Amino acid sequence: MSAGLATVTFADLIFHHALARPEKPAIVLADRVVTYDMIAQGILRAQDRVAALGLERGAPVCVALDSPIRQMIVGAALFRLGHPVIPVAHPDDVLPLQLPVGDFLHGPGVSLPPGFRQAVVDDSWFAGERRVMAASPPQGFVDEQAVCLIALSSGTTGRPKAISLNVKAFQQWIINYYSTLGLGGWDRLLCLVGLNSSWGFSLAAHALFAGRTLLFARSAARDSLQMISVYGVDAMVATSQQLRELVREQAMSPVPCLSLRTVLTGGGLLSRSLIADARASLCSGIVVLYGSSEAGGTAFAMGDRLLEAEGATGYVAPWAQVEIVDDDDRILPAGTDGILRIRATCQGAPYPPERASENDSFRGGWFYPGDRGRIAADGMMILSGRTSDIINVGGLKFAPEGIEDILRGHPCVIEVAAFGAMSGGGIEEVSLAIVARTPVADRELIEWSAQRGVPVARVFQLETLPKTPSGKIHRDLLKRRLLGSGKA
Repeated sequence: MSAGLATVTFADLIFHHALARPEKPAIVLADRVVTYDMIAQGILRAQDRVAALGLERGAPVCVALDSPIRQMIVGAALFRLGHPVIPVAHPDDVLPLQLPVGDFLHGPGVSLPPGFRQAVVDDSWFAGERRVMAASPPQGFVDEQAVCLIALSSGTTGRPKAISLNVKAFQQWIINYYSTLGLGGWDRLLCLVGLNSSWGFSLAAHALFAGRTLLFARSAARDSLQMISVYGVDAMVATSQQLRELVREQAMSPVPCLSLRTVLTGGGLLSRSLIADARASLCSGIVVLYGSSEAGGTAFAMGDRLLEAEGATGYVAPWAQVEIVDDDDRILPAGTDGILRIRATCQGAPYPPERASENDSFRGGWFYPGDRGRIAADGMMILSGRTSDIINVGGLKFAPEGIEDILRGHPCVIEVAAFGAMSGGGIEEVSLAIVARTPVADRELIEWSAQRGVPVARVFQLETLPKTPSGKIHRDLLKRRLLGSGKA
């Protein structure tokens, strides 16, 4: 960077937008709208409250607020003051990691064990007289190598790890979204991904950095569809699971989505049938993104380019390098199925650095996401499943996502999760956890699956399936609940 120039972040662009277009809606909820002027005023007030905490410069701060508006205001204030943000749904999510957290900011009604610094973020944080704004130079992070975001990753394994992104890497994430979401092709973005995930937080930062309008719906698919129709949403981001729920809701009771032009989705294997259904019921511009908290977006493509091969997830992005290796890290020939490893310009790092050895996903400068797949001659990345989730039934290997896609074709099944479990004889078997639309016998599901080549051994019927903050099925937690509870 040039001498004398400070590091610009999304928080600083908010003030520029507040001066240039103060009345422009910045964040929209079902029951309220806040403009860029209001967001900027809130950041100034939140900065004062954070500064009064007397934290050391650069001390990480954990933020757990239910309101997306307050989560982004406080996050931006921390960026302006040079404090790395740890966005979570609840402080309990980060306590087991024993990170060097300077303070925990949360809403009323949350209590932490003695010994932790904490502050309740209530209405008083955002009240006060109007402040004079200026497009002042940024004042927080010392340079682009300073850590600005700490995300929790690998929640599906039951062993969350902390990943840090420096200012340069986070800014690269934001810039990359211009490619995946489309340059200038939208103005109102409905974000269904939780702000407590790195994907959700960075997407929200991108929208505010770009001066667009950011919308949030309540959790139900019906609410999301109504937001699209009422507010003229032209872009949406949803996990693959959320997209599936939206498509199902549209099939049951269609809502006009004429304004919608782009849907960015990821967070799990998308079947060709889901892509086709989403293009038919929502909009034709379905963009599929493969990414991670550790390496950012790695591959993406328009949905119609992914229909030729099951498991296709996109062309490898120019800012990423992907290799396919075997168990001994030997590079495999093109088109051969193996273990993915990734290097990227926007790559994160284990946090804190002194405990990097505890995260075996990073080795030799590469990130190993735990997925298997192959790279076609044209650069298309095709996934076959997660290495830890592949179910090996007597030598036949099944990806749980493929099993789930088949089971969703049963008229009684709303949601399903497939996983492997050892039988009494030491052989791995396929188990299902389902949420049923109408009563259905376990034996019927087992026989129905067998007719379609899926050897299901056990079925668990539940009211809901556990999900990660980004909307993925929490397989490890599901297995612990079912197989560690005496039910199996």
